Amino acid sequence: MRTWPQRFSWEWTIVVLIGTAALLGFAKVGADVFTHKATSLDGAVQGWSLTHQNSALHAVFLWITRIGGIMGMRVLALMSALYLWFRGHRRVAAGVLVVPVVADFLFNGAKRIYARPRPLGLGAHVDSSYAFPSGHATVSAAVCCTLAYVLWREGLMSRWAALVLAVLVPLLVGVSRLYLNVHWATDVLGGWSAGLVVAALSAMLYNHHRRRRASAR
Repeated sequence: MRTWPQRFSWEWTIVVLIGTAALLGFAKVGADVFTHKATSLDGAVQGWSLTHQNSALHAVFLWITRIGGIMGMRVLALMSALYLWFRGHRRVAAGVLVVPVVADFLFNGAKRIYARPRPLGLGAHVDSSYAFPSGHATVSAAVCCTLAYVLWREGLMSRWAALVLAVLVPLLVGVSRLYLNVHWATDVLGGWSAGLVVAALSAMLYNHHRRRRASAR
């Protein structure tokens, strides 16, 4: 009982630091995009991607961007919420369902503000929405990082599995958007940052709920 408050404070501090860093990162990338200072990085990454095109990799990343897209993350959040609901964590399940909704609202609002055109894309296929930030990167980071944290804290997922879910899945989804040339590099960086902000806020709310639940017990 003596070590529990210290452990809770330490985990709360980590969440706050990650959320603050993600918010500052989004602000920095957004400022560079707004002032057109990100063109050198975007051009370099786009040039490397276009010169390393491969039919097999193109097919792999196309499947990744479809499965790990916005709809795929909504389905993942829904399935995870149902799992938590039947495990008796009903408030946590409801919170998980809200994550993709908040992420959608965030990146759609930012897209309207920046109104950044997209790259041409490969195979003449590109979404009609604006570029910054990447919706795929935002929602995948928000959903996967939130689920990884919640499931790990609830003892339903090991630490290493949580790290794979939180890091590898958003990374692959973001890279797929770059390889398919439907987003600039700073779009993906901004999306990851925005998604981490949502995940950090979700983790803070979860920690608050967990502390109240422990106090009640």
